[in-house]
Amino acid sequence: MRSLLIELTLLISLTLIVYFLQPSAMQYLAFYHTGLQELEFWRLITATFCHTNFNHLLMNISGLLVCVFLFIDTFKKVRLIPMIIFNSAFISVMIFYFDPNTLWYVGFSGVLHGLFSFGVCSDITKKDRWGYLLGLCIFAKISYEQVYGANAMTIELINAPVLTNAHLYGALAGIAFFILQNISVLKALSTR
Repeated sequence: MRSLLIELTLLISLTLIVYFLQPSAMQYLAFYHTGLQELEFWRLITATFCHTNFNHLLMNISGLLVCVFLFIDTFKKVRLIPMIIFNSAFISVMIFYFDPNTLWYVGFSGVLHGLFSFGVCSDITKKDRWGYLLGLCIFAKISYEQVYGANAMTIELINAPVLTNAHLYGALAGIAFFILQNISVLKALSTR
């Protein structure tokens, strides 16, 4: 539990530092398609820690805390920082290749979807009924966003468009990270 609290403190501190260093931080750390074309690969990860405004920052920090404490038993056993780095890079690479018209991207919400999906996978593996229900909820949310787009109130609150594909890619990243981290556990479950 202590290491989880340390990781949360580091992540929130880093996010706050980046926020208070804006607009310079945004210029050098946000996902810019052209920046990645110019081999500025740090943007694959650093865009996660940039936010458009205080509402955006507060929503994502709150989401991080809710997600971690919702799946506290899972996140006490894994390292958050490597998972966040993996999710950030995965999301950014997917945006770069599959959404080439997205020239700019910031925020932690895609990573939050990854953390949530990882927690759901963990709960389902433990045959926890909540895992199935929460899995259905995140599937419904992402499906809704893919069909109808982002919630208008969220767009207004963060003063920017919501890149709903980042939520989809984040969920996929969380599942991929879970599989990579638990391949031996999944093999044991599938063979009886």
